[in-house]
Order: sequence, then C-alpha cells, then structure tokens
Amino acid sequence: MKIIRYFINTILSFFIVLVVLVIIAINILNSVILDKNYMLSKMDETQFNLQVSREVESGFENYIYQSGLPEETIKNLFTEEMIEKDVTTIVNAIYDGTEITLSSDELRKNLDRKIEEYIKNENLNLNEQGRKNIKQFEDLIVEEYDNNVNVSNELYAEGNSIIKELKTVSNRIGNIPQIILVILMIILVLLNITDLLTAINFLGISSVAVGILLKLGANAVFSNVDLDNLVLLTTSLSNLIISIVKDNLYKLSDLGMMFIVCGITSILCSIIIKNVKTRKEIKN
Repeated sequence: MKIIRYFINTILSFFIVLVVLVIIAINILNSVILDKNYMLSKMDETQFNLQVSREVESGFENYIYQSGLPEETIKNLFTEEMIEKDVTTIVNAIYDGTEITLSSDELRKNLDRKIEEYIKNENLNLNEQGRKNIKQFEDLIVEEYDNNVNVSNELYAEGNSIIKELKTVSNRIGNIPQIILVILMIILVLLNITDLLTAINFLGISSVAVGILLKLGANAVFSNVDLDNLVLLTTSLSNLIISIVKDNLYKLSDLGMMFIVCGITSILCSIIIKNVKTRKEIKN
C-alpha cells in the first residue's frame, strides 16, 4: 500500500509541476505579450522613439548629398510628438487591428516649405525638370520616413493575427490551470490525510522541481543565445526585444530561486517535524 501511495504521490507531484509551469507561461503571455501597456512602457524604458528618430535622420542623410541641397533642408522635419504618435499608431494596429496612418503628409509639408525657402533665398529659377527632381527627392524622403517608422505592414498584420489567436486561446483557457492545480493539491492532501507531512514533502519536491526548471531554462537562453548582439529588422526593434527578453528571463530566474527556497524549506520542515515526532514516539 505504501508503494502504491508513493507512486501516486510521485505522479501527482509531476502533474503539479507541469500545471505550475503552464500557469507561469500563461501569466507571461497575458502580462507581457498580450499587454499593450507593458509594451508601451518598455518602449519608453528603452527610448524606442528616440532610436527611431535617429534611424530616420540617418536614412535622410543618404539622400541629401545626392540632391545638391544643403544639409539643413532635412533637419527638424519631424518632431518627437510625430514619432510618438506614429509609433503608438503602429502599436494600436498590432494589438487592436486599427489602420496605420503616419505623419507623412506633415513631414512632406515641412520639407516642401524648407526647399521653397532655400529656392527663394538663393534666387533659383527652376525649370520643369528641376521641379520634377525636387518632387522625386521629397518622395524619397517621405518613403524613407515611412520605412523606418513603419517597418512592415505585412509584419504588423501578421502580428495582429497572432495576437488575436493568442487572446482567443488565453480566454478559452481562463482559470482552468489554477483550478486543476487546486484539485491536484487537494487530492495530494486527501491521499496523505493521515500523514500530512508527506504531502508537504511532495509539494516541496514539486516546488524545487519547478524552480530548477525555471533556473535551467533562463540559464540555457543566456548561455546559448547572444542576446546583446541579437539583430532583427532595426536597431530600435532589436533593443526593444532584447530588453523584454532579458527582463523576463531575470524574473523567471528570480522566481525559480523563490520556488527552490520555498521547496527546500518545506522539505526540511517536514523532515525535522517527522524526526521530532518519531523521537517522541520512541521515548513514550
């Protein structure tokens, strides 16, 4: 009978570990991947908008020398507010499926105004071909802005599709894992109702197992993936993803340590109390 109960306790502990890991994964899904506010806060933390601004300006510089216009022409064509508004528009498109509308027209107006001021100050008399060249230059600058701010419409549309599917899955799962965990723990306690220290011991073992798996998982990613040199579509996007991944890996590692400490404490307490009880029984 003891062997059978030990076997059942082991099976229950194994499933408790699996369910706890599922709960942690769902929590990360809901609080990180599916949380628009979290993403916006991480963008602020990594100065995402500032990096996008630098990438846009760097892209402009590739065209100014070919145009023959002074470098001042492409300076201050956009504001921080424009970048912030456009980035927020893209985030909303990914999470809410809204349409992406950038500040391209405002940028074009600013550029056109600067070029006209330059032409007027230099008393230049442009022919039709000259005007056409300026129009092409403006098109290139606006396109460069759009490409740096809005990396890929297809990518964001795919991202929105994935977000929708994940939200559907998360809503369907709901609190089922938590309910299953409670049921498993109740069964474990009832199975050992005459010896609750054994139940505490197996819960401690489950806790240690969860902690070790979390620590090993986080360490495996840090060891095998060169996060600091991870390159995605743009530098700004790379830095954002790196920050999010690192942040959550550190949290998982800390959580793993907490599970290990709690588990070891439970195991030691159950062993110490059991030894004390055994000594008292022997003395009596």
